[in-house]
Amino acid sequence: MSRHRLGSAFRGLSSAARGLALISWFFCLITLGTTARAQDAAEPVRPVTFEWNDSEQLLFGSVNFRDVVDEHVRKKLTRGLPTTIALTATLFRTGSQQPVATTAQSCKVTWHVWEEAYKIELVRPGSSQVRWTTTLEGVLRRCAEARSLLVATSDQVPVGTAVYLRAKVQVNPLSPKLLEKIKRWVSRPSATDTAGPGDALFGTFTGLFLQRIGDAERELKFSSKAVRPRVQEKPKKGES
Repeated sequence: MSRHRLGSAFRGLSSAARGLALISWFFCLITLGTTARAQDAAEPVRPVTFEWNDSEQLLFGSVNFRDVVDEHVRKKLTRGLPTTIALTATLFRTGSQQPVATTAQSCKVTWHVWEEAYKIELVRPGSSQVRWTTTLEGVLRRCAEARSLLVATSDQVPVGTAVYLRAKVQVNPLSPKLLEKIKRWVSRPSATDTAGPGDALFGTFTGLFLQRIGDAERELKFSSKAVRPRVQEKPKKGES
């Protein structure tokens, strides 16, 4: 596909879909050469729910990874120490070792003394949100789970195709600069919808993702079983 046609295709997508497509593009390029080696190490399998939206254009995934918050991390949160929980996940079609899409979620938690509440900065494909909660349960619900996270579009995965996910969750990765780059990139997809091979921006981000993030305070990896995503039911007439 020519660079002009690629840019036109991107502009035809929603902001969230453009962000996801760009994430997929960059991550797929750097993972193709390492997928087979990575899969040699067996990963725990945990349930992931996949669901197409009612227009069958966007695929969402939901998964719980609360076990990444062990007693040490829990104590840090209760003491009010800033904590970041970052999820990166790669989607595959059944029977293939080549990724078709990649997504990410970053959640920064900061305790504010005067408000006596946790400030949560949640970054996902196409969106950046700030939420507040007064409880640790509220933090876990927002940051140690991914609910309805955009993982692919119908251009990347045909409806009816079985898929599976491979993911990594890190608590306080040692590269805050990388996390900030991801935050800026994912939350402003319209600014990068024409990046292609040879562009300075393309080289910058592929270079960043090729770097090893290094140790994190805590890390877990997991895969999902291969399943055929369900489709959301369309609202009936008269329902809001």
